[in-house]
Amino acid sequence: MAGPLSCRTELQGLVTMEAMATGNPVVTADAMPLPHLVHPDRNGYLFPPGDVGALADRLMELLDAPAAPAPDGEAGREIVAGHDIHRTLAAFEALYLHAAGHPAAMTALPLPLPTPATESEHDEYAARSGRR
Repeated sequence: MAGPLSCRTELQGLVTMEAMATGNPVVTADAMPLPHLVHPDRNGYLFPPGDVGALADRLMELLDAPAAPAPDGEAGREIVAGHDIHRTLAAFEALYLHAAGHPAAMTALPLPLPTPATESEHDEYAARSGRR
């Protein structure tokens, strides 16, 4: 089991992705990009930031896993594979070239691309982070 991340300001989820790459379920705060990485009952658990009781409950769910179906850590590895450094750098490079008006920039994007967040998800992030 990877350790919990209770931070409200994890901007990219790198610590969470490193934990997911171990092939173990993770427990992390339900904040910023982390709900896009951790899917409850699939590869880990989320808890409301600052809610120590909910964090303890999620940790106990993992510790009691033999008594109940546990999230599959291998699912985390699959999710992390979509964030490979080479794919990420290629995507950023193509987006910058596109923004600069390079005609063939978008053909260099690694496919499939991650699904962009919807406006409601942006609103949700803002609400969770206390910005709304």
